[in-house]
Amino acid sequence: MRLQRFLSNVGFCSKRQGEKFIRAGKILVDGRTAMVGDEVSGNEDIVVDGQRLRVKQPPGKKILLFNKPAGVECSLSLSRTSKTLLDFDFGPNRVFPIGRLDRESHGLLLLTNDGVLGNRLARPSLEYEEEYLVVVRGEITPELLLRLGQGRATGEKKPVFCRVDRLEGDTLRFILHDGRTRLLRKLCEAAGLQIDDLLRVRVGGMYLQDMRDGEWRTLPDGEFMRLEQEMKANFCTGPCRGSDMC
Repeated sequence: MRLQRFLSNVGFCSKRQGEKFIRAGKILVDGRTAMVGDEVSGNEDIVVDGQRLRVKQPPGKKILLFNKPAGVECSLSLSRTSKTLLDFDFGPNRVFPIGRLDRESHGLLLLTNDGVLGNRLARPSLEYEEEYLVVVRGEITPELLLRLGQGRATGEKKPVFCRVDRLEGDTLRFILHDGRTRLLRKLCEAAGLQIDDLLRVRVGGMYLQDMRDGEWRTLPDGEFMRLEQEMKANFCTGPCRGSDMC
């Protein structure tokens, strides 16, 4: 990698500023004055205008499982009217949410520090179904469950794949393969039901478990590696098909 590009990538200065430092003879690489066109790997001892360059190792990719409380916006902006994700401490590295849970809903929310990983997991996929427990108000009949299972949602042009089971009392279990915002609320609205509580308990093979509101944990390395391999198999169309060649 060209030296000036390396300086830009690590956030020391722009490529243009880096080239000015080089032309002025103000950069030493392993004790030698750098020249325009020099390439580096990042393992060299680099001194810029008398200042030794210290390069931090980038953080490893990770996924956090967060029990989002009700009333919290899935936003990375401060709000005067409600809590957002910025009100929680997720550690030293920046993370962002994968998909969304609306403010009134609570339960499992995934966060990551890797953009490619987040975009892939956010796509609707039969491999990454989402499971919800929903407490509703209204008469629950076999006909209504059948109607919910047809996936006809208010304001949506196409039906969605949906499985619905009745648990105890007024609690329904929904399994969806579509993460569109407020989709469950639209399904229940179309069926004449009012939602009193909406809890997401699972995304793919990742479960909420017994975390309390506002708690989070890191997906263990073994589960993370397995998830990466699954995504390679799902999204790679080449001959490698999920191998380490991806």
